[in-house]
Amino acid sequence: MKSLLWKDYRINRLLLIFGFVVCVGPWVIAIARNLRIDWRGGEAWWAPEFWVYVYGISLILSLFTFAMLGGNAIAAERADRSAEFVAYLPVSRGAVLASKSIIALGPTLLIWAVNLAALFIVAPSITHVPAADIVAKSDMPESLGVFAGLTVLLLGSGWFWSTVLASHGLATGMSFFTLAAVGMGFMGLEFGCGLENFTEKWLLSVCVVVGIGGYIAGCAYYLRRLEP
Repeated sequence: MKSLLWKDYRINRLLLIFGFVVCVGPWVIAIARNLRIDWRGGEAWWAPEFWVYVYGISLILSLFTFAMLGGNAIAAERADRSAEFVAYLPVSRGAVLASKSIIALGPTLLIWAVNLAALFIVAPSITHVPAADIVAKSDMPESLGVFAGLTVLLLGSGWFWSTVLASHGLATGMSFFTLAAVGMGFMGLEFGCGLENFTEKWLLSVCVVVGIGGYIAGCAYYLRRLEP
């Protein structure tokens, strides 16, 4: 299992570096700017809205990471021609899927942990504003739900397309196409059929179902696929 994890890490290491930069970068830049203003004797903006704003930027940029983690999962191995080598190793396809799942889900959870820690641990300690007040002064609960749904959809659909396509770039692109298709479907139902508040009520649920369904379908297809 360790050798599989190391192989999958090696294939995805540039993507993991990219994911770290786009997740942590907005926080580093924003906090460093405020500290510089404080150091010069100015009045920095440490209000709760500041933290919510930066977390939004970090997660919006990280959506690309989530899609690429799913799209790279299996297709990247085919692209560098290591899939055939793995097929001859004395390991089960279940173990291969487990390794790839850890590499995809681990960084995803870490990105969320960084943003939630910044909001609910770092922000209250610096601003001396309770975390509950930060939530109350913004629409953060709704945005957290939207970002969580988009995370599941992009990661799960990217994973599915990665199992059926040979190009990880195309698999990543198809995950965004899936997102666009879901969005257009909701727009058609809400505006074309006159279903008021349909998107607000069902978008999160549909995103989660599509994402989890894509992950399960991708795993099932990979396990039954004859070719690597």
